[in-house]
Amino acid sequence: MKSVAKITRDVVAVVREIKGGCAAGIRVGDVLYFSGANLVKEKSDEICAYALTSIMPVVFACRLGVDFDKLGIAGRLWQCVDPGPPYTPGGTVFFEIMSAKEYEKEKDVM
Repeated sequence: MKSVAKITRDVVAVVREIKGGCAAGIRVGDVLYFSGANLVKEKSDEICAYALTSIMPVVFACRLGVDFDKLGIAGRLWQCVDPGPPYTPGGTVFFEIMSAKEYEKEKDVM
């Protein structure tokens, strides 16, 4: 039996859009970097626990190599749970989840 640690990949959640203002200080272009079961603080920007509740199922699927293209959800944005005005003073942050390798390729193109 293979160790799960050997079949997982690093994952990045990239902030693509924000509606309103993020109470945690997250900005467009910020990233959350996941390696194994860890959120790597040194490679991540601002971290919001509320956002993690929404994106973690997608992060885990991506870690295990789920092909979002085959599921028809490639490039789809996942949002945090803060609805923003008029309900809260914050705002909704939209993340794109991808493998760290895909993210590095994207950065190279930019």
